Amino acid sequence: MRLSTDKAIVCGIVVFSLAEGLTHFGQVYPDSPSYMAAAHFFQGKGVTSAAAEFRLLRPLVPFLASLVNYFADIRTSFALVNLVFWCAAAVLMFYFTRMLTKDTNASLLSAALLTSAIPMLLFGDAVLTDMAGYFFILLGTYLVIRWDLPHASLRRVCLAGLIVAIGILSREVVASVLIFALVWTLLSKGSIYRTIIFLAIPIGIALLWSFAVGVSYATWYSQGGLAFAAVHQQLSFLRKGLRLLGSIQFAFGRYPEIIALAALGLLRIKSKDYFKVQVALLIGALAVILAWPIIDTRFTFVLFPIVFPLAGAGLGEAYTIIFDSNLIHTIWPSFRDTKKTRFIFLLLVILVCVLITNIVLRQYLSFPWKPYTDPSVKPTDIG
Repeated sequence: MRLSTDKAIVCGIVVFSLAEGLTHFGQVYPDSPSYMAAAHFFQGKGVTSAAAEFRLLRPLVPFLASLVNYFADIRTSFALVNLVFWCAAAVLMFYFTRMLTKDTNASLLSAALLTSAIPMLLFGDAVLTDMAGYFFILLGTYLVIRWDLPHASLRRVCLAGLIVAIGILSREVVASVLIFALVWTLLSKGSIYRTIIFLAIPIGIALLWSFAVGVSYATWYSQGGLAFAAVHQQLSFLRKGLRLLGSIQFAFGRYPEIIALAALGLLRIKSKDYFKVQVALLIGALAVILAWPIIDTRFTFVLFPIVFPLAGAGLGEAYTIIFDSNLIHTIWPSFRDTKKTRFIFLLLVILVCVLITNIVLRQYLSFPWKPYTDPSVKPTDIG
C-alpha cells in the first residue's frame, strides 16, 4: 500500500526530527538540576532550593518526566518527553506553514528549518522546558488562526484557552499567543468578548497554579529576570539593541541565509489578511522578548512562527531569481522549470542549512549513551 504524499512527508519529518533529537539528546545545562528537583517534587520529595521552586511555575514537563522516571533515569525521562514535543512541533510546523502559504515545498522547508534550528539542537531535547514552550506557541497560534478564534464558537474559544493554559504551565513565553490573539482580533475586527474569554482562561489558571504552589510570578520575574540581568547584562540602550539583533540572527542560523529567505517571503505576501497575521504575530513575540530583561537566543527564537513560514515562501522567490536569470539560461540552455527541479532545489537548500547548523554545533553532540553535560554542572548535581 503506497503512502499518500502527506503521510510520506510526515514520516520523513518525524525520522529527520528523531535523527536530530537522538544526536542532541538529554543535554544538561546549569538550569537542569533545578528542573530535575521539580520532577522529584511530583514524586513526593521536597524542594530545597529557590531555583527549583521557580521551576514549579512550569510544572508540565517536570510532571511528565516524573512519570517516565519510573521506567528510565531522570535525565532520559526529560529527553524522551521533549523528543515527543520536538517531533510533534516539526509535524505541526508543516501543517501550520501550509495553512498560511498553501505551498507544500514551503511547508516542508519550514518544518526542516525548525527541526534543525540552533536553539532546537542546543535546548530542544535538553533537561529543560524550552521544547514544550515552542510546541505550545505553535499549537496555540495554529488554533487561533485555524479556528478563526475571534469569530469562533464559545466551545472552541474555551478549548483553545485551556490548551494555551497548559502551554503557559510549560513555559511562560506561550503568553505571546495571548497577545497575538488580542492584536489579531483588533486588526480583523473580531469579537472582543470572545477574545477576553480566551485570555481569561489561561491567565486565571496560571494564577491559580501560582497560588497553589506558593510561588509568585512577580518574585520569579524580579529574582530570575531583573536580578540576573543586573549582574550579567548591564548594557547601554544601544548595546542592548545590537545584542538583541545579534541574538535574533543567531537564533535562525550561524549565517543570515534563513533571514534572507524570510525577507524574500515577506515581499511575496499578497493577502492583506496574511499580512495582518504576520503583524499580530510579530507584536506578540516582540512583547514577550522585550518584556523579559535577559537577552538570549532561547527567548528570541519565539519569532519562529513568523520567520520559518516566510522563509519557506521565500524559497520560491529565490528559485525564480536564480533559475530565471540570464546567466542560468546562458550556461544551461536546456534547463526547464519543473516540479522535480523545484523539489531538488528544496532538498539542496535543506541540506545546506542542516549541514551549517550541525557543523557549527558539532561540539554539542549528545547521544543517549553519551549525553552532553555543561562543564559548569557538577556530577553530584544531577545524581
